[in-house]
Amino acid sequence: LHQVLAGTYSRSVLSSIERRFELPSTISAVVSSSYQIGNLTVMALVSYLGSKVNRPRFLAAGSLLLFIGYILVVLPQFLGDLYVFADLSTTSTSNHSQTFTCTEVAEITPHSTSCEMEEEKANSNMYIFIIVGMMVCGIGGAPTQPLGLSYVDDHASEHNSALYIGIITTITLVGPALGYLMGSFCLKIWVDFGRVDLDSITIDPKHQSWVGAWWLGFIVCIVVIAIASFPLWFFPKHLEKPEEKTKEVVSCGLKVSRNSLWARVRGLGAAFARLFKNPQYICVLVIFTSIGFKIAGLGTFVVKYLEVAFGKSASQSSFLIGAINLPFLIIGTLLGSVIIKRWKLQKLGMVRLCICGFVLSFACMIPSFFIGCDTIAHAGLTVPYPTSAETEIADGVESTCNSMCHCDQNTYIPVCGPANITYLSPCHAGCTDTSSESGKNEYTSCSCLGANGTSQSVTIGRCFKASGGLSYPSRFPISLAACKTSVEVIVLFLHFRTVLPQDKSFGIGIGLLVYRVLAAIPGPIAFGALIDSSCLFWSQNPCSNRSYCTVYDNHKYRRGFIGLVLIAQIASIVAAIVLHSLVVKEQGKYTFKQEHKVEDL
Repeated sequence: LHQVLAGTYSRSVLSSIERRFELPSTISAVVSSSYQIGNLTVMALVSYLGSKVNRPRFLAAGSLLLFIGYILVVLPQFLGDLYVFADLSTTSTSNHSQTFTCTEVAEITPHSTSCEMEEEKANSNMYIFIIVGMMVCGIGGAPTQPLGLSYVDDHASEHNSALYIGIITTITLVGPALGYLMGSFCLKIWVDFGRVDLDSITIDPKHQSWVGAWWLGFIVCIVVIAIASFPLWFFPKHLEKPEEKTKEVVSCGLKVSRNSLWARVRGLGAAFARLFKNPQYICVLVIFTSIGFKIAGLGTFVVKYLEVAFGKSASQSSFLIGAINLPFLIIGTLLGSVIIKRWKLQKLGMVRLCICGFVLSFACMIPSFFIGCDTIAHAGLTVPYPTSAETEIADGVESTCNSMCHCDQNTYIPVCGPANITYLSPCHAGCTDTSSESGKNEYTSCSCLGANGTSQSVTIGRCFKASGGLSYPSRFPISLAACKTSVEVIVLFLHFRTVLPQDKSFGIGIGLLVYRVLAAIPGPIAFGALIDSSCLFWSQNPCSNRSYCTVYDNHKYRRGFIGLVLIAQIASIVAAIVLHSLVVKEQGKYTFKQEHKVEDL
């Protein structure tokens, strides 16, 4: 539970980490994938040798590495400088606000005048601590699935094993819901609370520059890991085994005791051969990997998807996913386990249930490809300037109305003008003056607002269109959760049923290794690169020279994001159909042999 809680929490705050350290989505995907990279380095060895030692002790040692890793993750908050944001909405920043107005003489931006290059570069690279910490956590989390689940399966009867694993999976699925809810709570708190006077923070969580306390939840996870892992040090190597499995486990134990370490290592090649000569196991790997690719991308960027596509804050997005997914995750996972136990499904029944779940999940995701909110109208990016005679958008974000303004082309300080059109900055709106009413700044004398533009003003912040409330954003995670959870348990259980008993732990470990190489690591990176390709405007930090996206093409974002999910879903459906034909063929051969034995008698 604690491992899933921390992993899900890290995804819920990823967009805030991206904003805090001004990262493009491709780099933030590397941050997310670093856990899997660390996991990958030791997975095969842990899976093969771990089942031959004290598995609870292995799990406890892994938890110790998780503890250390998450300490590294939170270090940038305490070693780096305070977060600096641009807010033009109050009169307290009036000296700086003049810099973003239209002037005939080029001015040096506040960022450039206050930038101490070496110090700023060092602070902007603090995210490397997060990558290293997540890699250490990945190493520590490697034993959990192959050793923990095989430990349960070895000490339970065949049909009870499905129920027990389903219960464990259900408990761990509370972790994602709690992780997203904890993220929702933490992201409402200012990132540097305790180090600054909160009364001086003039923006709220809906502001595009807001960064919540992304690090706070990791502190909670550190405490939970320390408490939850302590009892594992005292678990025995073997528990009392059901009668039907005693012979199997004891015989394996005698075999292991007679083998030297060198013999174990030599057996690694034979185990590899047995697994990859098994076509059913290969099909299960394809299913597991395609599902993992989809979930890795969705889990990493679903919060950002709701932020971009529906204009929700990071806190609201995390709450939507956590609060709505919780009942569906629990019901779906328990349902899969109960179906297996109640009807005593064998491989063929499990595969058929998988196919039904995959098709239903695919059908639920199709509407998401076509339905979504339009991109907020930005002058020069998505719509022409109102003063322009051209009906098409010209290259670049400048127009004749602001060509003499010397606007900073790397800064995004949005303002909302008439006709619900957003401008990249007051300068891009051609505004030369400011006025203050009730402590708030407005920009006036703007030359780019169209007819009578100089008599109109713009307000701070982007223009927003109603997104239809929470109905559609709510349906997105519901369709995801309702259709996939029971299938995941069945696919996991198929791992147990398609390999020999002595290869059970190793088979799961190899499956997780392949999942990490082909899904968990490249999945977020592929989704991140696709998201960056939908960017319309890149801002750049003059100190680090690192660009990060501030305006996206919503339609291109949605179609690419959901399209990649649907492609992965199609791959899982095809692999499941192939697996179904293999299992039917296998059972036909088994029945034929049984009939011949009866005739011989």
